[in-house]
Amino acid sequence: FILWTLPQNMITSSVYFVKLQRGGCPSFWYTFNGRCYKYVATELNWADAELYCVSQRANLVSIHSLEEHNFIKTLIQNFDHAQGQTWIGLSDTQKEGAWMWSDGCPLDYDLWGKEQPNNLQGNEDCVSFGGSSKWHDYPCSETFPSVCATRILCP
Repeated sequence: FILWTLPQNMITSSVYFVKLQRGGCPSFWYTFNGRCYKYVATELNWADAELYCVSQRANLVSIHSLEEHNFIKTLIQNFDHAQGQTWIGLSDTQKEGAWMWSDGCPLDYDLWGKEQPNNLQGNEDCVSFGGSSKWHDYPCSETFPSVCATRILCP
């Protein structure tokens, strides 16, 4: 499995290769920078996806760097070659425009798609990403696969 990491200020540049490795993570979880991640293929709405992660002693993933984003993209691609929309742990359900990670970490990195977030029809409060690799707000009631990540001390 290959991770393509691009410097943040460049669209094309050097390519780095990283294998998905289990490391010290449980079965079906993969490690990156000391944290464990799991792709969940079952399509759930955002709240049920978060509840599933919590049942695994984790949360929907919070993303804190381009390198971490690219690792997660590779994880998704490993299980879904079409790279369909996949829930991450970001939402503004508590207050419109106040984006928060479900694990309580501050939003210190983002990778919004063009004209995103747009809260289309006033009903898009949860975040996913897919084929474009950029983040997109969607109604939380949509059902997508998701990525869980073990809890961390926030950066």
